[in-house]
Amino acid sequence: MNILDIIERTPVPEPWSEGEKIPWNNPEFSKRMLKYHLSQDHDLASRRFSIIDKHVKFMDSIVGGPTRLLDLGCGPGFYTSKFTSLGYTCKGIDFGPASIEYAKEQAREAGQDIEYVTEDIRTADFGGCFGLVTMVYGEFNVFKREDILAVLRKAYAVLLDGGFFIAEPHTFEAVKTFGNSQSSWYSAESELFSDKPHLVLSEHIWVEDRSVTINRHIVIDALSGEVALHADAMQAYSNEEYRELLIEAGFNEVGFYASLTGDEVDLNEHLMV
Repeated sequence: MNILDIIERTPVPEPWSEGEKIPWNNPEFSKRMLKYHLSQDHDLASRRFSIIDKHVKFMDSIVGGPTRLLDLGCGPGFYTSKFTSLGYTCKGIDFGPASIEYAKEQAREAGQDIEYVTEDIRTADFGGCFGLVTMVYGEFNVFKREDILAVLRKAYAVLLDGGFFIAEPHTFEAVKTFGNSQSSWYSAESELFSDKPHLVLSEHIWVEDRSVTINRHIVIDALSGEVALHADAMQAYSNEEYRELLIEAGFNEVGFYASLTGDEVDLNEHLMV
C-alpha cells in the first residue's frame, strides 16, 4: 500500500472486507497492547482493577457463588484471577499471545490453577461444562452476525443447566456514534501500531443500511514511508435484536442490565449487559 492507495481508497468498503480486527494476534502488536491492558491510568484496553472488582462482585451475586467459568476474550486474565480467588475454576481464551503469556505467568506466581488458551474464540474448542461464560468490554460487536451466532451456540452448548452467559456489548447508538466520528490523525515516536516513529490516520464510516461501523487506521512509517492499513468493523444491534440473536443461539431467558456493576448508570455509557 502507498499514499496513492490512500487517496484512491473505496469511500465505503464492504464491512470486514479490509480486515476483521486490528492485529491482536501479531506478537509485537500484542506486546504493545499489553501495556494498555496493564495501565491503571485509563480503561482503554482493560478496566482499572477497582472497576473489575465491582464487575466480579456483581457477576458473582448473579451466579450465586463458585462454579466453572469460561472467559471469552480474557486478555491478561484480570477477571479469571479475581474469580479464582473467590473459589471459581476458570478457563480463559484470547487471541493475543502476549496477554495469555502474562496471564499464565501471573497465575503461576499466585499459585492459581487457571487454564489459558491462545486461540480465536471463533475456532476454539471451548471444552468442558461451565456454570458461567463471560464476554466483556464490547467484544461481542466486532464479529459478523454469523460468526457471533456460532460463538453463542458454542457457549450455550457448554453451559450447565441453569448456567449463565454474561456479555457486555455496545449499545446500538454507541456503535453508530463511533461510525459518525470525525476522521483524525496523530503522530508518535512509539505507540500501539508501531515501535518506530509513525503517523496514524483514522477514519470511521457508518453504513446505515447494514447498521455497521467500519474503522480504518492507516499507519505511515515516518522513516521509510511504508503504509499499512488496519481495519475492523462493528455490528450494531438493538435490544430486541440482541434478544433474537441469543434466542436463536439456544438461550431461553434473556435479561438486560444498565451496567456490569449493577448500577443504573454505567461508568461507560457505550456498554450494556
